[in-house]
Amino acid sequence: MEAVLTAAGQPVARRRPRAAAGLTPREVEILRQLVRGLSIRQIARELSIAPKTVDGHIQRIYSKTGVSTRAGAALFALSHDLVPGGRENGENSP
Repeated sequence: MEAVLTAAGQPVARRRPRAAAGLTPREVEILRQLVRGLSIRQIARELSIAPKTVDGHIQRIYSKTGVSTRAGAALFALSHDLVPGGRENGENSP
């Protein structure tokens, strides 16, 4: 589609790539905080949102990623490169 629009001289709208499992940018942000080990209250304070809002995001993260625990969410984040420094800075890296 982009090639056709470009050939026709039309601007091509760039879409932001979606995160793994269809997570929104805010869900990825909260997932990163979970990986850091922050509590719901700490995440809420850091992002200036209500703890209940954080909990809702966490529940959607669990649902979208097919996990039911923080540990499962952390493994998902690490295996999908959603956490800066994930694989490349691991213990077994060359």
